[in-house]
Amino acid sequence: MVNVQRAAARLEREWQSRIHSLRPAREFWRYSPRPLGPTQGWKIHVAASILTANKIFSRVHPILERHQSLFKVPARLDDLRRLNCGLPHFSQVGKFLTIYPSSTVEAVSLARQLHQATRGLPGPEVPYDVCYRRGSAVFYRYGVFRKRGPDSDPSFLVDPAGRKRRDRRAHGAAVPRWLSDPFQPSPKKRWRCTAPIGVDFLPFKALMQRGKGGVYEALDLSVSPARRVIIKEGRRHGETAWDGQDGYTRVRREARVLHALRRAGLPVPKVIREFVQNGHRYLVLEKISGRPLIGRKRQHPARPSWRRAQRLLDRLGPLLSQVHKAGWVWRDCKPSHIFMHCGVMRLIDFEGACRLDDTQALSWSSPNYVPPIYEREFSRRAGTMEDHYALGVIAFQFLAGEFPSADNRRRARCYKRAGCPDSLRTKIEALLGP
Repeated sequence: MVNVQRAAARLEREWQSRIHSLRPAREFWRYSPRPLGPTQGWKIHVAASILTANKIFSRVHPILERHQSLFKVPARLDDLRRLNCGLPHFSQVGKFLTIYPSSTVEAVSLARQLHQATRGLPGPEVPYDVCYRRGSAVFYRYGVFRKRGPDSDPSFLVDPAGRKRRDRRAHGAAVPRWLSDPFQPSPKKRWRCTAPIGVDFLPFKALMQRGKGGVYEALDLSVSPARRVIIKEGRRHGETAWDGQDGYTRVRREARVLHALRRAGLPVPKVIREFVQNGHRYLVLEKISGRPLIGRKRQHPARPSWRRAQRLLDRLGPLLSQVHKAGWVWRDCKPSHIFMHCGVMRLIDFEGACRLDDTQALSWSSPNYVPPIYEREFSRRAGTMEDHYALGVIAFQFLAGEFPSADNRRRARCYKRAGCPDSLRTKIEALLGP
């Protein structure tokens, strides 16, 4: 893992040397030194991961300089990593390099040259954009470049007749109906980056969309009567991490973990099927009945009490011990991943799980449930620290209705206000401790 950390630092130093001449705009972006052009037009996006960004930029930058093109790139590779997560804006995934051509002619010429220059270099798909050619890292859409004036709305385009049209980021909206597509050799030959999932499944609801892949509720038509299932999608090059892990490899690992935990008697979803389609990996799981400990619209339980916290520790603690006894650490223990149905507790989402003694895995956890020490460290330590800390956080939430503060005195006031017994307080503090 030390080697991965050094490689990440080396790539970041190389990136800073490449963009040192670009002008900063706010903190996230760096812009090429060219005056603003049109207010709207064809945007070109070149996709890249944190591992391919330097190589792709080295190939495309000379082309952009020859055209004197206006473009922007992230200020740091870690900014690109967050961009490719798709949180909070899924439409931003893959937009490593955004180019603002001065005309349609320039846009078409740039797209062709950029495609040729980046051919064979992988990158994530850009949602809602049109892929220039199958497998290309170049994408495009028609959209707003900048505001027309201080009082104008940047979410609207103006068509040739002068009518305002909303600049939509949605499937099928990259090329407005009132424009023809100048990039494709034939109007009917437009490369799509999406397709139905499998041949036996009918997705009807997207539960989550982000860079690494989506989660869908679907009907499994291979059985009679049809049953509801959950399909997890792992996108190739989706949210590629410093160690090369992407959505594809994480979904494959989750299937392996779920098989192992079910053999150990853990209440986790059954793996129904695995398959690969269009280069992405899909995992079909049984749909877990019940509700999460805390609903998606809430951050904390509605009626916290120390008794609820005690019951939670008594039930969830032994389940985590079973996970650890099977040789795994969950690393994503949080209320939305713990379901209750008819008094039975079920656990979901194990793509971040790893072996107890694995110190090569990058740190992994959700905000508020990750040990503070991992906010400063690149990799993890052997053991079960992540799960124990998360259990302590959840217990504190059900006791006090808030996340535990780093201030000991504030936590003490929460325990006192809740009338918490000393024995329970000692347990929670031990879980939250180093």
